[in-house]
Amino acid sequence: MKPHHVMVILSFILLTAGCIEPVATDPAGVTPTMDAITELPPDNAPSLRDSAFIRIEEWEDPAEYTSFPPPSYIPKEYTLYGLLISTVWNETYGHYTTIGETLRYARNDTIQNASWTTDMTLLDVTWSKYGYNIHAKDQIVHNEPEPVDINGYTGLIYETESERLIVWTAAGNATYHVRGSLDREELIRVTQSIP
Repeated sequence: MKPHHVMVILSFILLTAGCIEPVATDPAGVTPTMDAITELPPDNAPSLRDSAFIRIEEWEDPAEYTSFPPPSYIPKEYTLYGLLISTVWNETYGHYTTIGETLRYARNDTIQNASWTTDMTLLDVTWSKYGYNIHAKDQIVHNEPEPVDINGYTGLIYETESERLIVWTAAGNATYHVRGSLDREELIRVTQSIP
């Protein structure tokens, strides 16, 4: 591991020591359901949300950083870029609780000249115990979804001309979503490679 990664991780650990509750604790009184899509903690309190980004080198194993098993298939034109950890303020415990994690893969031809992730074409793989908010301000979810089979679980696929989003709930109420500009079959292949 490179020295700058160690410093980022150590800083994150020191800043959050004792502040991150295991994801089994419900941070906002939201009870997970078996529905394919559930609500995240309230959108009317964005100041209660926070996130941290950890840069991961392409040669590193993402499973060492995540609470969920990463996909075993990623298209060759994409490279592992990092992990985004989402948290919400937990009034009950008086600290932030992790509510989700997003592995980010960047398309190789967009990494070189990018100054930030907004300059890259990303493939995001997200896991949460608290669902995915379809009412987020997001153009893709305004389209009618279609059902799709993800390893025996029913998922929903939302599509625009340039992007697709697949959302499903698996065993233990874990909600996943995989989002990217891949064609439909490739995106489904990525989702089906998540154990």
